[in-house]
Amino acid sequence: DAWLEKSRLDGMILDGFTYGIFFLLSIQSVIAIYRGIRRSSNGKLGKRHGYILIAYVLVTFLLGTIGVAANARYTEDIWINFRGEGRTPEDLILNEFDFWYNRLAIDSQEIMVWIMDLLLLYRCIIIWNYRPWVVILMTSVYLTIIGLSIAVMISAGRSAVFFNLHLQLAFLALSCSFNFLFTLLVCLKLLHARKQIKDVLGPEHATTYTSLTATLVESTALYFVCDLIFLFAFAFHSNVQNLILLENCLIQAISQLLIILRVAQGRDYDRTVAT
Repeated sequence: DAWLEKSRLDGMILDGFTYGIFFLLSIQSVIAIYRGIRRSSNGKLGKRHGYILIAYVLVTFLLGTIGVAANARYTEDIWINFRGEGRTPEDLILNEFDFWYNRLAIDSQEIMVWIMDLLLLYRCIIIWNYRPWVVILMTSVYLTIIGLSIAVMISAGRSAVFFNLHLQLAFLALSCSFNFLFTLLVCLKLLHARKQIKDVLGPEHATTYTSLTATLVESTALYFVCDLIFLFAFAFHSNVQNLILLENCLIQAISQLLIILRVAQGRDYDRTVAT
């Protein structure tokens, strides 16, 4: 299947391109956070908060790098290292979990999703001021995502065919829903705060909340669209999924790094929005 092979190779090229953006934004985020810590210990970005964000960026960068390195190694194996050993590129693509470094790639990406979604969970709960229904809803979805991803990793360890994993389909659908819920809930809270500020102080004081909402939507829209395309492609066993599979996790990381940059620059939404 030439289209299967082309889509897998093109997906690796896109993965490398996306990793370059992820690499630069990770460095930029660490620098911005460090400057934010030094700029003012009394500002929104305190030392403890800042160092936690730096740790988050470094851990996700490490996991993302492991995933890209493992995928690059297997791409080399598909067309070069295993040439003439009786296995075709199509067979190697379909049965990728026969090799430990592909299982390492999927495991690192799944754990990376846990960490990134945990940050979204925290931000959503904070901005809604620990409203019980928000805490219960978002925490339940988050824990279900972790459960499904663990099941996927176990299946990968048994050398299952990735495209046939119904658990992965459920994981993708729930992960997409989680990001949609986060964006919807935070935007609703920001727009409500904007209306209150506009009614009390006038429209000129409400522009900050409009900007925050726009930034949030812009930074999450790319990942949500890509995740949605990947979800449908995976469900219908289309090779289009290979164009998105390898870099999908990095796209989510990029969208969150854009938000972290705003936090580091002191233009963040926080618990004060809820009050």
